[in-house]
Amino acid sequence: MKRILALLLVLATLFSLVACSETEPFTTFETVTAEAVTEEAKNQEKTEETKEDKSTGEIVYERADDPLTPQKLADIPIANSSMTTDELRQICVRYIKLSVSFQWIPNQDFSYSETVLKTFDEGKLYGGIPYINTASGNLYRIMEYYDPETGILDCSFFADSPRLFGTACSGTAGWAWSRVVNSAEISWTHSMNVKHGFVPVGPYQYDHSFDRVWSGSPGDPNNRMTLYSWKTVCKENGKQVMYESYAETLPADCFSSNGHVRMSVEKPNVVRKEDGTIDGKKSTVILAEQGLYNTGEKHKRTTSDGTVYQIRGDDGSAFTFEELYKDGYVPHTFKEFLGTDPVEKGAVTTEQTSPTTTTNDLVRGKLISNYPISDVIVTVRDAAGAEKLRFVRRMENHFTREVELLKALPITGYIQAYEASGDHTITIEAQISTGEKLVAYSGTLVK
Repeated sequence: MKRILALLLVLATLFSLVACSETEPFTTFETVTAEAVTEEAKNQEKTEETKEDKSTGEIVYERADDPLTPQKLADIPIANSSMTTDELRQICVRYIKLSVSFQWIPNQDFSYSETVLKTFDEGKLYGGIPYINTASGNLYRIMEYYDPETGILDCSFFADSPRLFGTACSGTAGWAWSRVVNSAEISWTHSMNVKHGFVPVGPYQYDHSFDRVWSGSPGDPNNRMTLYSWKTVCKENGKQVMYESYAETLPADCFSSNGHVRMSVEKPNVVRKEDGTIDGKKSTVILAEQGLYNTGEKHKRTTSDGTVYQIRGDDGSAFTFEELYKDGYVPHTFKEFLGTDPVEKGAVTTEQTSPTTTTNDLVRGKLISNYPISDVIVTVRDAAGAEKLRFVRRMENHFTREVELLKALPITGYIQAYEASGDHTITIEAQISTGEKLVAYSGTLVK
């Protein structure tokens, strides 16, 4: 029996390590025609009729004006260069807290095959985006299917496309940082280091020449930690140097280890001994994260009527400096938070600048943004402005800033059908990580 228990423990540890390390996914899309939009409106009417029944009874959904509910996504300001660094940090903190804890009620039963908490029941209250490995789900996409008045989430699309809903630790923290930051290349946890624009906090040091702290791919038998794993960095610097580094962190700073990342959401509580050194057992910092397992007491929340539900991530738990050191966590920040790199205004462009375009000319280029792209939306309208075609490409590759339009628009034949009349317009928009949906191109289709 002891051998069986030991084997199960080893397997559980390996699964957790592989799941948190993340692999790079692919891209998918959805199309919506004008007819489908009409059908969607009918379904919306049905939803309106059932709102009252869904939001009362056994569960209480705390609306956005309730203090128990995180701020709505629309209430988080768009970053700009006139903001203080404290204001910029709080934008990221507010996003991650909302991402891991916002209340939602599925409108149908659905399940994920690639996440630990697999089953979600219609009419039950949940909190936060579910964990799923190799995913980059974000609030912008989810809120398109979400009713903030009732908390009901239309899961019909996500039930068939779980990779576009769930997210992993780097996705949760990355979309939060990308509200502000574009000075760093934010991607998987293995690349969160100086070579990718992350700035060390405090006096600890490491060899900045390496660009990865994880070699190989999760599940690859040849996968090995490099010499400079973060645990090695902690050991080389020693406890007190790392403790002093933790002590200098501020809200929205990055705490990364091999295969996992957390975000600081408060200033640390630093306790020193009589000799001036930091007491690692008593000093703490509050961190938010997207985790693999979310069934513990710290993940439970209670509504005003006593309904208990689980949040999918963690919107803030205390970790001792000693725990962080032992688990190999190192702190980084970003130039925008230090005031050394002004916040850039979000922008999206295509290589087509002419006011008229053929479909073939348009798709030869790329859509380019200075921030990560969540979704690309293409709309064709007739001369009266009526929508004739709508196409959405949901980006699943991690924090891409460039999209080849030929790959993003595999329905070019449908678009070309509107070229002959010469009076149909086409608009290409992009939802980017700043929280903005911006127009990359708008012009008239010609043959």
